[in-house]
This record gives sequence, C-alpha cells and structure tokens, in this order.
Amino acid sequence: MYANNTHLTFASNDIEMINDVMNHDLSNVNTWLTANKLTLNSSKTKFMLIGSWQRLGTYDTSPKLIICGDIIKQVSSVKSLSVQIDENLSWNMHIEKIAKKMAIGIRAIKCWSPFSMP
Repeated sequence: MYANNTHLTFASNDIEMINDVMNHDLSNVNTWLTANKLTLNSSKTKFMLIGSWQRLGTYDTSPKLIICGDIIKQVSSVKSLSVQIDENLSWNMHIEKIAKKMAIGIRAIKCWSPFSMP
C-alpha cells in the first residue's frame, strides 16, 4: 500500500533550519509509515521552496532533504489535487494547462460537430 498526496510544510527564512526540521519530520513520517505497513515511494517524493522570486533568488543553497537514504529532488512546480502549484504561488502555469485542455476539447467538438466545415 502507498500513502498518496501527503504534504509536509514548514516556514522559515533559514535554509539550515528548514533542512534540519524537514529531515526530522521526514524521518518521523517514514517511521509512522513503516509501523502502519505503508510505503513511501521516494522516487516520486519531491520538495519545493515557496516564496517570491526575489526571496528565492537570495538563497545560494537549497536544503538537502533525505528519506530512506534517497535525496529528495527539488522542483519548481507540482500538481496537487489537480491544481498546478509553482514556487511563487502564481496561477499562470495552472491557467495555461487548463486553457490548453480546453482548446483541445473545443477542437474535438468542432471536428465532430455536424455543422463543421471540412
């Protein structure tokens, strides 16, 4: 069995503190999952720092988060419960993806419409 859509959050401006707290929390989550016969797929586990582009630009290092001996990959955006979230909490990426899906759907309707022109 797998645990899906689990999120851990922590707020700090100090990368070292983020690193320490999040690694501790990840260790606790892994212990709980193991005790409850659940498995965390570390290859699908990702982390994202969230902030303004100005704030994120001030960091010269990133946290090194590890679970089950695997380093967790940092991403700039992630899909969670069908919502595309980026590191700046901008709606741009989410809107672009929805607009693209809508355009494909409209095109499909147009092609199958009895009033469409060849």
